[in-house]
Amino acid sequence: MTDRATTKPSARTRPRLISRIAAIAVALCLTVAGLTVVDGLSAPAASALSGSSFNPGFIISDATFFNASALTAAQAQTFLSSRGSSCTGSASVPCLKNYTQATPTRAATSYCQTYTGASSETAAQIVTHVGAVCGINPQVLLVMLEKEQGLVTTSSPTSYMYRSALGFGCPDTAACDTTYYGFFNQVYAAAAQFQSYTKNSSSWSYQPGRTNNILYNPSTSCGSSPVYIQNQATANLYIYTPYQPNAAALANLYGSGDACSAYGNRNFWVLFNTWFGDPTGGGLQNASFEGSFAGWTQQNGPANWQNIQNPSLAEDGSWLFATNTTVAGRSNSQDVQRTVNVGDQVTATIWLRSSGTAPFSGAVAAWALGGGTNETASTAYTVTGAWQKITVKLPIRQSSHPVIRLEVYMYSTSGTLLMDNAALAYGQAPPLKNMLSSPGFEGQLGGWVPGNGDLNRAVFQDSTVAHSGSWFGASNTQVANRSLAQTIPVQATVGDRYSFSIWVKLANPKESFSGTLALWALGGSPYNNSTTFTAGATWSKVTVTTDITSSAVSLLKPEIYIGTTNVTVLFDDGSLSRNLLTAGSFEGGSLLNWGVGNGTINQATFTQQQTGIPPQNGTWFGATNTTAKGGSFAQTITRDTIAGDTYTAEMWVRSADPNKTFKGTLALWGLGGTTDVGTVDFTAGSGWSRVAVDVTMSHPDHTSLKFEIYENSTDDTLLVDGAQVY
Repeated sequence: MTDRATTKPSARTRPRLISRIAAIAVALCLTVAGLTVVDGLSAPAASALSGSSFNPGFIISDATFFNASALTAAQAQTFLSSRGSSCTGSASVPCLKNYTQATPTRAATSYCQTYTGASSETAAQIVTHVGAVCGINPQVLLVMLEKEQGLVTTSSPTSYMYRSALGFGCPDTAACDTTYYGFFNQVYAAAAQFQSYTKNSSSWSYQPGRTNNILYNPSTSCGSSPVYIQNQATANLYIYTPYQPNAAALANLYGSGDACSAYGNRNFWVLFNTWFGDPTGGGLQNASFEGSFAGWTQQNGPANWQNIQNPSLAEDGSWLFATNTTVAGRSNSQDVQRTVNVGDQVTATIWLRSSGTAPFSGAVAAWALGGGTNETASTAYTVTGAWQKITVKLPIRQSSHPVIRLEVYMYSTSGTLLMDNAALAYGQAPPLKNMLSSPGFEGQLGGWVPGNGDLNRAVFQDSTVAHSGSWFGASNTQVANRSLAQTIPVQATVGDRYSFSIWVKLANPKESFSGTLALWALGGSPYNNSTTFTAGATWSKVTVTTDITSSAVSLLKPEIYIGTTNVTVLFDDGSLSRNLLTAGSFEGGSLLNWGVGNGTINQATFTQQQTGIPPQNGTWFGATNTTAKGGSFAQTITRDTIAGDTYTAEMWVRSADPNKTFKGTLALWGLGGTTDVGTVDFTAGSGWSRVAVDVTMSHPDHTSLKFEIYENSTDDTLLVDGAQVY
């Protein structure tokens, strides 16, 4: 049966198996020294979802195709329930979201691990279970179910849809093979067959790393064209459905083309993009180097490089890339034609290792090029003889860019670096952590202007003096209480809390200085919170916090008042951030999002009226105790952090019993990937005292922050108020 178009991207195609061509696979051995220098190749990659961006030689990346853990059974069930929300089905033929069956146990093969059957498994469980044992992305299997039979979104499923769910064993020219009838059989057989294609790649007529002549339609009169298949996963799709879309099919992505159009692989690509995002790993060609490294090029001068076929050594698939240099700073890169805008984020990942046990060092960078000032982010690496995933997150803050570059720099000049399984992903950048302009005065004053009358201000470069980086700000005045300030637009909500902090130090340690730090909320009736401070011979951090109490607030104004005349004070590392914690002051008796972090604790909220103890902030405060040392009171915040950002965890604490002290530890964790953590021990007495810890995120792969109070006293109750993460 010829696949056909529908009004949605879900063609019901019946795949056919292509006769295998006998061949001998020749394995290439990796040699560390003497790699050949060859010219880099490049070609444009797919970007926006339009017919012109469909690349017939690169439909899906190997990393995506073989990502067996892309979905859990629960996530797959949620997906099926959502996509099949209009399905009613019947008792005899249920919707896919409601489908269950007994599954058999299948012994391990060279293509799949042991499948342990069950008396009843849902469709979601079958898809994810098969994906796990056969090493195929369950998202691929779900897209295939829709592409072949429309089974995911149909409102009226039929027994035929389940009988031949993935069209396996159903050639165009003959009846379906009854051996493969049934939902489980179809899903398992298709997944196993994909691994057969992969592990016997050279035995099939469509192979990665070479040009293949691919038909537009089962009718040979419709013609064909040469396609350079860049990777194994794309080859797998063509072996399963051996047609490419013609120009007419690509001109109408969600509908019909002409009499010579075929839609299966087009619809796979459209469905995957629509449901799960770009299947090509962000547009990178040969991201796993399967048979080719076309698309990769060299920067900063030539380096040695070679593509290697070695399944036992590769991190993904059968191939990997080896490179070395005698000149530090040489690099291998690939450019992708992909427009990103302010507020987007590019996440680049690649797996690296040294060819031996000796460490190999360098940096992985993501670049946003063209369209304005280039933007970049990088992650340093030092890898040894085990594969390590390196991640770089690049938030787009300045302008739109039409080109993204992934670049791997080599700083080591001995040994060989191995590369595999690269990917680019695109999403929304996290909110700007620090709202200040030029917070570290690096080369400019930026948004720092006189706030209350003119005063002297400048920036200086001296890394031995700066708190961090190379630059710092300086100011003095002959008129007391002149100020340095910024004005920043905000979309604030009543109940938000913002903190302004900056590091201060005297230019002349023999002098003395006092000033005031203020944070104004402007719009409607202006108001502020302020704190006085002194500066000394060493850097000290000053912080002020302001709560949003009016919906009219549209501007924040952080301001530094210079109280002492004719004395120069230095500034560095300013920060203006919103509190990320929920119910940090426990107002209204709320413990929303607070809970047990470790062990067993008690938690409650109180007012002064209930206890006689005045809160540090607002009307309420929190209380917690434990009978086992090390129990913790915690809150986890979803946050996609950027390497280099510094977060502060802060709280006010006191003992509930004025005759006792409470000992504990405040911790702030960066979680997801490699952990970052900062801790500080504290002792709380009979009055409120501030406890704070700073953590600079040294790793780019965090997805959450965790504020945690470890309780080391077991005979007292700790009171907490004004908790913040900013």
